[in-house]
Amino acid sequence: MKQSLIIRLTIALIGFNCIAFGVNYFGISPKIQAVSERETFEIFLFTDREPGTKSSLSQVGGFLQDQDGFWPFESFYTKTSIGIDQYTGRFRGFFTGFLLSEFVFYNLIILALLLFLKLW
Repeated sequence: MKQSLIIRLTIALIGFNCIAFGVNYFGISPKIQAVSERETFEIFLFTDREPGTKSSLSQVGGFLQDQDGFWPFESFYTKTSIGIDQYTGRFRGFFTGFLLSEFVFYNLIILALLLFLKLW
């Protein structure tokens, strides 16, 4: 591979990781809420984490939600029942759950691949 392509790809992937971590750390995400007679649906573009709260304390309706796992194996959509025929649904965002552990892990993988290509 060309050296310039490797550098551009590395910068793009590290930039992606920085954006994903930044929107979770600072809780930056536009929220769209649709309310109907029986259902409330919340759409977060990047993350449902709010600044100043732990991500495991985010609420969907009246229920607390927990972290599922390692990004991208998070539950991006949750739906809870409030009553017999009332529901609250939430799209949690594309970068939901991208915390410090994921940031470090994915950047180490990028650096390991660079080292492998350099030594190969």
